[in-house]
Amino acid sequence: MLTARSLSYHYFFRTLILLAFSSYIVILSKSDALQYYIAPRMMIYVKLASVLIYVMACFQGYLALRAYWGKTVTCDCEQEISPSVFRNTIAYGLLLLPLLVGYLLPDTALSSAMAASKGMNLSASTSLMKKNAESAVNNAGPSSAPSAVPTPTSAAPAAVPSASLSDANHGLASDASLAMPKTAPSDADLQAMFKADNEWEEDFSRIGMILYKKNLITVNPDIYMEILSSIDLYKDNFIGKKIELTGFVYREDQMTDSQFVVGRFAVSCCSADATPYGVMVDFPTGSMFPKDMWVKVTGTIQNVTYKGNDLFKIQASNVEKITAPSSPYVYPNFEPLKILK
Repeated sequence: MLTARSLSYHYFFRTLILLAFSSYIVILSKSDALQYYIAPRMMIYVKLASVLIYVMACFQGYLALRAYWGKTVTCDCEQEISPSVFRNTIAYGLLLLPLLVGYLLPDTALSSAMAASKGMNLSASTSLMKKNAESAVNNAGPSSAPSAVPTPTSAAPAAVPSASLSDANHGLASDASLAMPKTAPSDADLQAMFKADNEWEEDFSRIGMILYKKNLITVNPDIYMEILSSIDLYKDNFIGKKIELTGFVYREDQMTDSQFVVGRFAVSCCSADATPYGVMVDFPTGSMFPKDMWVKVTGTIQNVTYKGNDLFKIQASNVEKITAPSSPYVYPNFEPLKILK
């Protein structure tokens, strides 16, 4: 049986632990680092949890004072605190360990190291179709597009400059050979080109028709997965179209010196379910861009076969270093057509 003084120490210690958890969430929110761990739609629940944890801490502090003053703080229905030092050390250690990790380690976005561990996905539509059913259940309600399932933040070294095709003496195809037909297809032609074989493809079909009419396809981070999925699904229609997107550099051993991937992590709920998606880029001086550098790539869409898979790539005409965005991840968007229009 613990003495009143020993019992008060336990409650004081619990109070400090709970206050530390609550304060940590507040610190993450104030520094905009919470986005590295939680999707925006989940942040409100985490912030509310910090308030509840703070209330619990106040209650534990109240019990600590009562115990210190020798007043009753437990009842017969409550499990007594173990007098074992070993058991208490293990129990409190399990709570202190994540706190120490959170406070001592820097808050950074996921990088190419995690992408290598999880495996970079270069076919957005294939992965998206497999996960649509789960996302539909988790996000029940009317929407105009299937859900997307689901990035380093430090600035890249200033020593690496931007580059363009004029910097390299490689014989690439001329713009004229990559140009799209001058005659714009009719609506009937577009519907035939972007035919939807099932209900999941209907919204991608509409997205594809809108993108096809653009002289330059800019991959908006707000609808990153939706745009890449539409292009991947109807890639033959986009061959030769100009495209621009941003992301971090990722590279695999099987790639040539001129090849790399521009990727981003797509997050549905939290960083634990983050999935890396990217696009293969071919650029003559691609090797000069190190892993995890954030770049903006401009070029034309072409076919490529990689590891036995038919993919689309960007034959880059310009690659330039950029500052990592304040929000490096991309998230599901259930109304992408509103943004495109």
